Amino acid sequence: MKFRPHLLFFALLVCAQPMVAQSSEWVFPSKAGDPLIWGRKDGVVFGLPSDGGMPGPRGLIRVGTIDHRTGKANLLNFIAVEPATKGKKPRGDRMAFSELEKSQMDRGMHGAKLWVSPKSAGPIEGEQKVSGSLEKKVVDGREVEFLSVRVEIERFVQNGAHVYLVLSMESDLPEEVHFSAFPYSDSKPLDEVVFTATMGAYERLRLLWLKDRVIDSRKLYPTYTGYDFAEMDPYPFKDMLREQDGSAIALCTSSEQSPAQVRNPQAKANWYYGGGRLTQYWRVSAKDIAANLRVRVNGRHTYWQSKDEIPGGTTFENFELREQFEPGQTFIFGVSEKEPSEWVPPLVGVGPPPALDK
Repeated sequence: MKFRPHLLFFALLVCAQPMVAQSSEWVFPSKAGDPLIWGRKDGVVFGLPSDGGMPGPRGLIRVGTIDHRTGKANLLNFIAVEPATKGKKPRGDRMAFSELEKSQMDRGMHGAKLWVSPKSAGPIEGEQKVSGSLEKKVVDGREVEFLSVRVEIERFVQNGAHVYLVLSMESDLPEEVHFSAFPYSDSKPLDEVVFTATMGAYERLRLLWLKDRVIDSRKLYPTYTGYDFAEMDPYPFKDMLREQDGSAIALCTSSEQSPAQVRNPQAKANWYYGGGRLTQYWRVSAKDIAANLRVRVNGRHTYWQSKDEIPGGTTFENFELREQFEPGQTFIFGVSEKEPSEWVPPLVGVGPPPALDK
């Protein structure tokens, strides 16, 4: 599929950045010093904090789309890394957050350092390793081009977790990025490693699609008007939608028919979302499903670090899947122009779409 041109720039840093070296539909940096952006011109791209890259705080992986009129990468969401170590203490005391870490590698900086591992091979012989690895593989009986990038993240001071990440994409699924984590030998034992989409308020994701129902954030948190997160219990695996092959999937969409027509004029310009309706989702293949798989969301009534109300009411902000950690397990984050009810083949258990805000 090809995404329509979107104006998804994150105006905090004024404008999006030009794409880097390209091979066919692939995007990747060709040499040291290039913006750290990888992915597909016909789908999504992902990136790390870097000069000329997609803007945002340290410690967060960027996910965006490409504006085909300009060839620039436009930020859509951030993905945080949140490991929880094993132990008897409450989960909150065993967790760490990549964007909140006090860096030990870059003293005085907030947010864990992320960088490309020198163990990542270049896609073309002789190219710099920052490009990642691009090769042909057979995946589930399909021959595809497979891009993978090994990403290092500094050891978490908060709880002693120490992992490296592998981010990957397949050419025939250009709208999806795969996230996997592997522990180092000096890591504290891991209970979970969670990848969290942290910026649902940007597109104003208010509808969470589960089996036979759609959860509206405004009804889930009907009286919440605070400045922090609104929390509820996660939804268990039995409540998740399923794909025909047994994969589990949870999807979030905006409650608005035309998100670009809605804004709070008092809010900072970087919170204006100028794109169309997009479905954001997390998926776990059947082989990676653990018994305690669950969907967790929380809500926000105001934009991050402000008292500016999100127009239309409380949205979902953090959106994630949690399950028992196994090295290399894969969480898949996707972005689609299709509505959940338009999935092909149809999702198992999907209900009728709710009426949208005009």
